[in-house]
Amino acid sequence: MIDQGRAPYDVDRMEADVEAVIDACGGDSRIAIRALLVEQLIQEQRIERLAAALSFGYVRGRIDSASARAGSYHRETSRS
Repeated sequence: MIDQGRAPYDVDRMEADVEAVIDACGGDSRIAIRALLVEQLIQEQRIERLAAALSFGYVRGRIDSASARAGSYHRETSRS
């Protein structure tokens, strides 16, 4: 799935990044996907901790608990 709106340089760089991730995982695309999903989970948890650390007065209600948990969909579905 290549976004047609991207410049060719971006597409080439993305393809190179994909190849680099797969190569780093010994050529196994399933392991590469798993590694990326783990990294995504780590980043979602980091965002949740940062969102929880913001004071309500500072964000003035711009971040509600539903949007802070928006990234938790993957974890909930992966448990099934």
